[in-house]
Amino acid sequence: MKIGRNMKCWCDSGKKYKHCHYGRDSEKSITKGEAITHSNKIAQRKCCYVPDALKEECSKKIINAHTISKSGSLIAIADSTNHVLGLKINLSNLFKSEGKLVLEKIGVNQASTFKGFCSHHDKSLFSCVEDQPFANEEDQCFALMYRSVAKELYAKEGSVISSELLKQGDKGKQPIEQFFIQKFAANNQLGVQTAIDELSEFKSKLDEQLQGHTTNEMCHLILESSAPIPVVVSSIVAPITDFNGNLIQDLGDLSVVPEYLVFNSFSSDGKGYAVLSWLKGESIAQGFIETLLVSAKEELFTKLVRFFYGVAENTFTSPAWWDSLSEPQKKKVENLIMSGVNPFEFEVESLLIDDGIRFTGWEVENITKINF
Repeated sequence: MKIGRNMKCWCDSGKKYKHCHYGRDSEKSITKGEAITHSNKIAQRKCCYVPDALKEECSKKIINAHTISKSGSLIAIADSTNHVLGLKINLSNLFKSEGKLVLEKIGVNQASTFKGFCSHHDKSLFSCVEDQPFANEEDQCFALMYRSVAKELYAKEGSVISSELLKQGDKGKQPIEQFFIQKFAANNQLGVQTAIDELSEFKSKLDEQLQGHTTNEMCHLILESSAPIPVVVSSIVAPITDFNGNLIQDLGDLSVVPEYLVFNSFSSDGKGYAVLSWLKGESIAQGFIETLLVSAKEELFTKLVRFFYGVAENTFTSPAWWDSLSEPQKKKVENLIMSGVNPFEFEVESLLIDDGIRFTGWEVENITKINF
């Protein structure tokens, strides 16, 4: 197909063809170094994710905020050198591992941090979980929720910026390759932007409660043990299937308004906790929780392991616990980590189903339900 030089480019950039894709096949391809530099800049973005009405209180200092407590959780599972196992998801590492996500040692100072709150709001919003023992209080569960949602928004907004670099990845390619790269980038950007819009709507409900405009709008399930939990996490997901393998939300349909589940696992005052939270009245999230709870207490940790590694990247592992696993158990975790990376090999229905591989090292002793 021939396109006039002054016509709008076929890639929908809004630019004239002569200023966009004309001669793109002869341009120099983006180097790995350029891509890595761009990726590192995205990770250094600074902002404070409080609602606009509270931004006048912001301090000038944006900090590296931990989404999982360093003192209570990460140090509790770290090795003698203060390292835990986690995923270093950046372009440099992905190039090195040829796209495979692998657990690596990460210092507790660097694990689970993002530049998403100023020093004032990081202290005022999260001191109830950072400076006090966890006591199953609603304000503590809410703080955990709020931080997880802010972290996910930060990551998604970074993905939108990354997609702009992806669009430049067709330099030096033939026209047919340019077409497929641009199509992939556009679809990716649409999906990420949709997720940002949905997460922003979810966060707006949390903002309302944060500012005291609403109360008791959240449900929480708290699983507790007298021992620290060896796998800690802070994340949010719109679950696609439940623990029985039933499809509960079709996220491929962008007209579907997803129901989200926020989940955190951590240690506090020598005890271990898993807290799962969702908006009150959302039946899909509630039904998902019910398929978790049908099991005996001694089976809950195995279910949590499948869930945490299968859907969350912001997960960190005790090196001692990892070393205690058998090869089949390690292989299971590695497969869970890679789930969804290759859509042609991913069977979503089987992600959370019991396959006979059990995990020990933490046992739920008490279950607390709030607002449901």
